Amino acid sequence: MRIENTEALQLVPVTNMAELSQVQTTSAVNTYQRAFGNPPYEEAFTDEEALGALQFILDQGGDLMVGQADNEVIALAGGYMKAGDVYYIEELAVDPTKQGRGIGREALRALIGKALDREPTALEIRTTTRNDKAIGLYSSEGFVSQAITEVVSQTRQDGKLGLDERVYLVKNIEEETMEKPNTLKRAAIVYPSGNTTAVVFDQMLDTDREELNSRVMSAWKVKGASQPEVEQCCFVTLPKNKEAVARVEMFGGEFCGNATRSVIQLITEGKDYQGMIEVSGVDRPLNFNVSNGVVAVEMPLPQDGNLATQVAEGTLVQLDGIAQLVVTDATIQQSRTPRELLNDLLEQNSYDLAEQPAVGVTYYDRDTKNAEFGVWVKEVNTVFDETACGSGTCAIGVASALDTKQNQKIEVVQPSGESITTEAAFDNESGKVVASNIAGKVSVLYDGELSLS
Repeated sequence: MRIENTEALQLVPVTNMAELSQVQTTSAVNTYQRAFGNPPYEEAFTDEEALGALQFILDQGGDLMVGQADNEVIALAGGYMKAGDVYYIEELAVDPTKQGRGIGREALRALIGKALDREPTALEIRTTTRNDKAIGLYSSEGFVSQAITEVVSQTRQDGKLGLDERVYLVKNIEEETMEKPNTLKRAAIVYPSGNTTAVVFDQMLDTDREELNSRVMSAWKVKGASQPEVEQCCFVTLPKNKEAVARVEMFGGEFCGNATRSVIQLITEGKDYQGMIEVSGVDRPLNFNVSNGVVAVEMPLPQDGNLATQVAEGTLVQLDGIAQLVVTDATIQQSRTPRELLNDLLEQNSYDLAEQPAVGVTYYDRDTKNAEFGVWVKEVNTVFDETACGSGTCAIGVASALDTKQNQKIEVVQPSGESITTEAAFDNESGKVVASNIAGKVSVLYDGELSLS
């Protein structure tokens, strides 16, 4: 583990990227790109993204070390202080042609030396779960792997998006920091036309979801006191189908179009992209498209069975993972709220609704295009008054297409005051709706660590 020609390697702190010559800057970018472009990462970075990653460390008031040999940068190490007096090692990269000589260990130790000057309670680093060499290096330097992993979206060398599973390793400086941290590594609070959704990237699928749901909602009430409250939570995890870029797992195991659009926004960063995504409650990947800031996703029409049935209260639309009852009768709407009607139907188990994983009642005014929603999730046995609802909006489009016997494109006004557009394709030959999607803009209210204490 000794460095060949150690005297030729210089580890130099950088406080401003302008301190580097053009040759050094170019070689630093190349080292970054090659280090993460090779297996096991196979991640693609543009020149601007590589420079931005290094500049990010300096923007946090952190430390950036460059390892130079013959005036070229062959190693990079950088980190900064996070909340809770934890020093986070953001980057550690070595030119692949120079690996195996102990350079990475030397750069890591130099950075740790800088970090200790800041008197942190712990050091933290993250790598892909497939990087056995890095995990071995960090472990030999006193870092301990954490039980909970995290998924990270990445652009691969083939230009496609995907998820990678990352593990955190921690080295405690003070004994009292041995207690397990009570913080989600990454939780985003997203606002898809209302229907505020918490997206959890930490891989905690086996945890008590009802308890975690309550803790996330409570934590956001404190952190985002002036923001809309969280209405639902979901995980992002690795997909089962290799054609999908990610999987959305609702805490209740149901399907949710708005949560799916939220995850799409996060993993694409709102950039134009077409792909497929998996969602709980649906047994096949769904197509999605991001264009000019608008996120559209295919809605899961059942492959077999009846899509829609006329019942006493309106049109019962059966999607994969959720049934939605569309009510346009003004008399019914004036007599009961969606929540009240939904509770009555569930109590009587009308149309076997209590057997569904999730059920919604959607009130729709054809003249104003306004909608109201109540949704019940079986797993948590709770009814939610939703400020926006993707599946309910989809059901409006399906019911309208069947009623008019033609394609529909409707901009539905959500209780939040914002709109979601639904499209339904009607096939004249079969007399059925054969495709549907919902689309709209998605905003991110928060994205980062979330303390649950």
